Amino acid sequence: MKKLLLFLLPVLFLVSCGDDEKVEPEPKIPEGEISQDLQGKWHNYLVKREYYGDADTVMYADSVNIQTYFEFKGDQMLITTPGSSTPEAWTYSLPDKDDPNRIVLTRGSASTDYMVVSITDTEMVWLDEEAYAGYPMNVPDSEKKTSKVGKYTYRFRRQ
Repeated sequence: MKKLLLFLLPVLFLVSCGDDEKVEPEPKIPEGEISQDLQGKWHNYLVKREYYGDADTVMYADSVNIQTYFEFKGDQMLITTPGSSTPEAWTYSLPDKDDPNRIVLTRGSASTDYMVVSITDTEMVWLDEEAYAGYPMNVPDSEKKTSKVGKYTYRFRRQ
């Protein structure tokens, strides 16, 4: 009986060790109403900038076509910018249950937040507001004028 067990044990071991399926863990998706909609690849193709004065009138506006690519995988976000072949890894969260469209992007100690104004299967729009934003963007800081608030609209298309 011992000999039979000694013979069967290695056979069972070899059978049980063969071709184990490697299972990749599912990425953790942050909780939030829009979290599932964010998943996938997006092309940020346009940034519109508007600068408002004290009377809440537009003092200056411009827009720029850009080629920035975002990929949302679980709670990770990869950003590829023009001229870079290596994406930057960020994490994102939707921390405010009272404001479910507020997205916070974090990389190391840096973080920034945006409002997801709209999201569909094919399009997405983000808004960022900055108090006392300087404009225009393409001049040295010493030549910039200061606004009451700068509003930046980011337009995306799903890839």
